[in-house]
Amino acid sequence: MDIPEARLSVQSLDPPEHADIRHLLVAALHERSPAAMRREVSTIARSGISALTERAGTVDLVSAFARPVALRTICAYLGIDAPDGSSFEACSNAIVRSMDAGLDPDRAEPGDRARAELSALITDQLRTADDRGFVGLAREAARQRDVPAAVLANSLRAVLHAGYESVSRLLGGVLARLVGDPDLLAAAETPPLVDALVDETIRLDGPVQADARACVTDCLVGEQPVRRGDVLVLFLAAANRDPEVFTAPDTVDLTRARGTHLAFGRGAHACLGAALATLQLREVLIGLQAAGVGFVPSGATTYEPTATLRGVARLPVLVRAPGRLPNATGSQP
Repeated sequence: MDIPEARLSVQSLDPPEHADIRHLLVAALHERSPAAMRREVSTIARSGISALTERAGTVDLVSAFARPVALRTICAYLGIDAPDGSSFEACSNAIVRSMDAGLDPDRAEPGDRARAELSALITDQLRTADDRGFVGLAREAARQRDVPAAVLANSLRAVLHAGYESVSRLLGGVLARLVGDPDLLAAAETPPLVDALVDETIRLDGPVQADARACVTDCLVGEQPVRRGDVLVLFLAAANRDPEVFTAPDTVDLTRARGTHLAFGRGAHACLGAALATLQLREVLIGLQAAGVGFVPSGATTYEPTATLRGVARLPVLVRAPGRLPNATGSQP
């Protein structure tokens, strides 16, 4: 099957072409100091939390916190300038909607146009990126491995888009859970329990609901024969709630063994940014604890009209912070 150039990336290529681009991206990831990365992520998370505590009245946690924090973090991590918010958001939405093209074919073409637009943005950044940043390191490694320019740009676009869209949806989903269960964050009273809360909420609120894979050889899945060329839709969200694997699968259990979920996938195409996404969520939870921030629902929570990536569209709350409690009318004293 021919793949449009806009989709040729680390996400769509298979071995042997896949190995070169993935290895250079992994190498660039490992060049970052974990301690420096943690400080940077923590600073951005706490800055976003501080801004929340200064807001009066109803605040939408998606637009006011989850999305800007995710965008700032991934751009800082990649070492690129943050793109214009409105045009980037339009491109990002078109790409996410195109993931559901199997349900609505009209979404495919706008998604490919958006991918090409973001790849052009990345191509501009590649020309000027600092050699010590992620994009600059990937650029040099691509030269050494003779990776095609389009594949490099598209792969970095995929990292940018996933680092923004998937993480912002993860943060939105977890925040919605905390709004609905205000005692949950308080129960994570030690670092190991925070880590357990991170893992459990990623399992339950991970944005990737499903993925598709083409079968490369005849095989059996259970008792069902699958032929070479068949396309399988894998429901990761269902696997993460499998009662044969997880006791009381729809509940958060801070004593559950960690690392058994499939929220980040497995194998050659496992999520490159899993560690960064996990770190962001952890630093947000720790930051909320440190600031003593809580939330009071202030309207209906709504979800995006997408199937492949689940996400909260709007999460209206009143922010409760020490010394600034919302009164009954929703205004701030």
